[in-house]
Order: sequence, then C-alpha cells, then structure tokens
Amino acid sequence: MSPTKPLPAALQRWAEQRIGPVVSVRDASHDWDRSRVWDLEGERGVHHYLKVSPSVKFFTRESRAYRHIVPALGHTRAPHLVDSRAQDLALLLTAVPGAPAKELGLGAVEWRTVHQQAGALCARLHEAGPLDRGDRVEAEASLPAAADGAETYLARAGNRLNQDEQQLVRDHAARLRRVGPVPVGYIHGDNQLLH
Repeated sequence: MSPTKPLPAALQRWAEQRIGPVVSVRDASHDWDRSRVWDLEGERGVHHYLKVSPSVKFFTRESRAYRHIVPALGHTRAPHLVDSRAQDLALLLTAVPGAPAKELGLGAVEWRTVHQQAGALCARLHEAGPLDRGDRVEAEASLPAAADGAETYLARAGNRLNQDEQQLVRDHAARLRRVGPVPVGYIHGDNQLLH
C-alpha cells in the first residue's frame, strides 16, 4: 500500500471555488506511486474527485476524453469534468454512483456481465466520433509502441513465462509491426477492474 498523499492546499482552494466548501478529503489514489486522486465530500454529502495526472501527455489525453468523448457514454456511466487546471495537471470530476466491481464479491456469471458491459462501453468510446489529427497520430503509433514494449513486459514477467510463452509474445509483437493500416480509435485506459 502506498503512503497517504495529502491534497495540496492550493488545489483544495481551487476545487472549493468550483464546488463549494469541502468537509472531508480522502486519499483515493490507486496503489502505485504516480496515482494522485482525492475524494472530496461537500457540505451536502455530494462527492467529487480531484485527480492530478502523472504527466502532460496523460492530462491532455484525459482532458480531451472528458470534454469530447465521455458525454457519448451517458450521464451515469462515467465521471464528468467539472473543471481542469493545466498548470497543476489537475482534473475535477463528478462521482459516479455505485461501487468498484472488485468489492462486490461477484460470481462467474456476474463477472461475465461486468466484462460485457465494459466491452460495450469501450465500443461506444470508439464510436464517439472522428479523431482529430493529434488523436490519429497517437492511435497510429500505438501498434509499433506495443511491439517495442514487448521486451520490457517480458522482463517484468521474469520466470513466470516459460521460453515457449516468451517466444509467443515475441512472435505476436513482430506481427504488430507487419499488420499494416488498421482502423484506429481513441487511446483509452487498459480496461482493468480499477478503471
């Protein structure tokens, strides 16, 4: 577990200018060192999230997504952007009702439903409209980048993969370099349970 990350006072003041007084702040960061997310509870029990992106690249990608793509997912299916603060890479977001799936004690059938819903939302994201030039360049670069990253992921996997499995990964990475033009969509998170 990562140590608790305090919310910088300047960011809390900025958030309060947009959503009103905050009565409690909870560190809601994921368990990795670059995650910085806080759950802000207002006077009427309304929750918002303040997220500081780990880089300009991620801030730009997420800001664009919240402004232009998320509305296509539907009102209660994704957080909505209240405001952003580029100089701090900060995003102020609405909360979405519900609980993380991993906390619900779901069985196999329910997990299948969760994965089907996640796939349907991903499909809606890909159908949200044409990509602008920057999005297209990033999307077109994703296949070669995935191929380039194969060795890094193999090194992280260590001895959890045998030589045949490692070769399978290398073969698929090599195929990515030869796949040719493919339809591209918006780059999004890796669709893990925490996302």
